[in-house]
Amino acid sequence: MLKKLTIIGSGNVATHLGRRLKASGLEVAEVYSPNREHAHTLAAILGADIPDDLSTLSPNSDLYLLCVPDRFVKTVSDKLPHTMGIVAHTSGITPMKKLNKHMNHGVFYPLQTFSKDKAVRLQNVPFCLEASSEEVLKKLSGVASSLSQTVKEVDSTTRMQLHLAAVFVNNFVNYLYTVGSDLLAENGVPFDFLVPLIEETAKKIETLSPQQAQTGPAQRNDQSTLLLHQKLLSDHPNLQMLYNQMSNQIIQKYYE
Repeated sequence: MLKKLTIIGSGNVATHLGRRLKASGLEVAEVYSPNREHAHTLAAILGADIPDDLSTLSPNSDLYLLCVPDRFVKTVSDKLPHTMGIVAHTSGITPMKKLNKHMNHGVFYPLQTFSKDKAVRLQNVPFCLEASSEEVLKKLSGVASSLSQTVKEVDSTTRMQLHLAAVFVNNFVNYLYTVGSDLLAENGVPFDFLVPLIEETAKKIETLSPQQAQTGPAQRNDQSTLLLHQKLLSDHPNLQMLYNQMSNQIIQKYYE
């Protein structure tokens, strides 16, 4: 059973996981981040110490959770002191082998978007785990199960595909919200007008597949409406190109 935790990072993921892991009974012994102000803020919340450097981390934690940007996972891992504890990262796209320096290592990936000031129901969040041994997997599963109802072993290749899919359904969709908001703002219409539509679209896939839930002029191959929309975007050539590309992809999906 894991009892003592070191968190490396102080951003959105570190904040959410740190709070919930502490609430689940783990002792958060240390918080390290190169952003000292953020480290102090999170450490104060969690009642943790703040090491001066990665090399000065205690080697006695049971779990070292790397909540750092993807590109820094290996660099941070390589700088950690030798430990018999588990070193795990929270990245969706980083292969587990980047942690091979450590005998006991794994992946502890929550498939969710996090913002510091927005509460997340972790019990509904899938946790994707990978581990260097069955013993490490068992221990990580115990921790994840204290947070979530959905805990799965997922290898690096599958996890990377999950991360890619998540970018499409979350990051790209959120950008499209921004596009919609900007178009409405140009005409003095608040974004609130679109919220019921967004909510209903999201609710549909609880009972329908995404393909079954698709509607709109491209799904109907309504060329007159598509042309009218293109004209409305004549002052936004980049958005016009995006509109055409996405409409063509939908038409191909349903008619070719």
